[in-house]
Amino acid sequence: MNRHLFLILMFLSTFSSYAQDYTISIGEEVLDIELEREYSININGEEVKFNVRTKDTLTLESEIFSFSYPKDYKISRIDLGDGVFQFMVINGEGSGYMIQEYTNMSPSMLNEIMLNELTKESINYGFKLERQDYVKKLNDGMEVNVDKAVLTYKDETNIYEIMSIGKKDEGIMVITMSMDANLSAEGQKLISMMWDSLTLK
Repeated sequence: MNRHLFLILMFLSTFSSYAQDYTISIGEEVLDIELEREYSININGEEVKFNVRTKDTLTLESEIFSFSYPKDYKISRIDLGDGVFQFMVINGEGSGYMIQEYTNMSPSMLNEIMLNELTKESINYGFKLERQDYVKKLNDGMEVNVDKAVLTYKDETNIYEIMSIGKKDEGIMVITMSMDANLSAEGQKLISMMWDSLTLK
């Protein structure tokens, strides 16, 4: 029985952060449990204590890519249709990123179109646009072109970066958003962790 309990807890620890509550069944007993709480159960006359915790860093994996993110964030996944899925992580400052997964086409030619869509409203409002495109090396050694737009208006600065990688009929587009030129430690950690762990399969 102890071995079964261990296997069940190991299974639960792999759950994503989408779930709030869990149910664990041990023999005929069913327990409703929450993360980060201690529980006890009687097994063969012996009291066994356990808890279920999430790792500090979680990993999202799709068929095309994977990346890591802090456990304090939840990832929203939206089906945009036509084989395009969007994953988004944003903090309270409005900084973070979106990753669009394309399963029927390569997005490698869509950078400028996306950048124009993201910036046109700000430009119409009066923001000044400066391009600071650069080449970035991913953790697997691949070098990719990043289109970077810095928008400024009075004392406000918004920064958008777009990178896309495409194969024959699939690929990803990464869009980072920084709502402050002096990105906070929290925002920097969030974006840097994604870049440092991003892997294409």
